[in-house]
Amino acid sequence: MELRAATNSLERALTLLDIVAREGEGLTNAEISRRMGMAPSSCSYILSRLEREAYVRRDKGTGRYQIGLRLVELAYGALRTIGHRPIVEPALHRLVEKTRLTALIAVWVRGRAVVVDKVESPESIKVDVDLGYPLYAHSSALGKVLLAYRTLDEFNQFVKEQGLPRRTARTITSKVRLLQELETVRLREYASSNEEEFVGGRAVAAPIVDGFGKVCAAVSGAGPSVHSIWKCSEDAIRCVKAAAREISRRWGG
Repeated sequence: MELRAATNSLERALTLLDIVAREGEGLTNAEISRRMGMAPSSCSYILSRLEREAYVRRDKGTGRYQIGLRLVELAYGALRTIGHRPIVEPALHRLVEKTRLTALIAVWVRGRAVVVDKVESPESIKVDVDLGYPLYAHSSALGKVLLAYRTLDEFNQFVKEQGLPRRTARTITSKVRLLQELETVRLREYASSNEEEFVGGRAVAAPIVDGFGKVCAAVSGAGPSVHSIWKCSEDAIRCVKAAAREISRRWGG
């Protein structure tokens, strides 16, 4: 990323947040200060203030800084402001009612599928994914859908920047295999993840299309791999694809 020189404290803080947001695994103070071309002590001062207000958070084990919950709250507030919830939530509630899975909506943000809406399953075992959670694109059903509709150049850039880290024993870590999987996603118009993102978790997802015919988000039904609906996964797939069509119609209208 090409940066212009920040000229005051506010610009430096905003530039710092932008740098941290682009790195899913986080950055150390030294790495951030080097990218910003500023003294580590000055960078540390800004980070401490941002951490105090929850705009960033520091992993005590690694010392790396990541985006904090305060920014997630602001982003979610912006989504409420532009009115997406009345569009998507009726379909999400119907999806939960029919499948008893947790319904999720995600959008593409810097190489991740970031959860922007959620309707919880009534089942006792819950999906431990909160609003703002950045799912890995190569291993989650939501991520696969969003990745499948990127261009080949965007896909190659994604692999270069994000890699294909092994999340579980079932995660696809081969670029060739992932390309084949994404081709299948486009043909079937849905993606699945069976313990590829989380051990014991399973999901199916389908694309949401905006008024211009572009995939702008994805919807999924997710739950434990022992959920009874997976005995006939076609039922879950049918319901998720129906939810995606309904949301697409409302979004495009």
